[in-house]
Amino acid sequence: MMMRFQDRVNYALVEHVALITLDRPDRLNAFDGAMYDGVNEAMLHFRDDAEAWVAVLQSSGDRAFSAGADIRALDENARAGQKTGLGGLLIDREMVTDKPIIAAVQGHCVGEGVNLALACDLIIADADASFMISEVRIGVNPVDIPIKLSRRLGYAKAFAFLAPGDAKSAAWLKAAGLVEAVCEPGSVRTEALAFASRLTRECAPLALRAQKETLYQAAFVSGETAKARGEERRQAIRASADYVEGRQAFLEKRSPVFTGS
Repeated sequence: MMMRFQDRVNYALVEHVALITLDRPDRLNAFDGAMYDGVNEAMLHFRDDAEAWVAVLQSSGDRAFSAGADIRALDENARAGQKTGLGGLLIDREMVTDKPIIAAVQGHCVGEGVNLALACDLIIADADASFMISEVRIGVNPVDIPIKLSRRLGYAKAFAFLAPGDAKSAAWLKAAGLVEAVCEPGSVRTEALAFASRLTRECAPLALRAQKETLYQAAFVSGETAKARGEERRQAIRASADYVEGRQAFLEKRSPVFTGS
């Protein structure tokens, strides 16, 4: 059964993979207030959905993953005297969930679209996808994006991506280390779903989630915090049914059947 949030974002479950789809193709999946709210609500639903182990974040249409902030909506707000933005992403500020999230990028990925993809754990892109952060061209400093890029790409590559704001190809970003895989044009949704499904089949969910949190804490908080949280979760996992199943499957030379418990 498909759910829809804020008339902008669809949520569907394919076995243990949640498909979260930005669905505003007439506006190139640009972010207005409702899109921000829809993405946040879908992410919280994914976090709490016990049957969803991995998510694929994708977009409808072929032209754009997201064209970024809806400039028309921003202009309307400015004319109304509002000086704040259109909204914000929960996954900008924190690790909303320890479940893996894979971004499937097609077409144009601009500004806030890049920011959303950066908040995911892994990016897969069509070969003809293009990525652009052009905020400096309209007099804006996108605070969260430079911070994320510095951690993911290093200073020099991050600066080259940010200024003067030219579009970068999927191949450029793969060489830079931001995009994990580049696939044939038009196939990214299929490829991302296949990879996510592989994770649900081959990886124990509790261990995968613990691994993500340990990595996240090490990359964005501190090594000490990562070590402490990793040890806590390792001890908890040792009491799980999946830990028993993983060992037994190895000894019996068969594929494990994990249940997330």
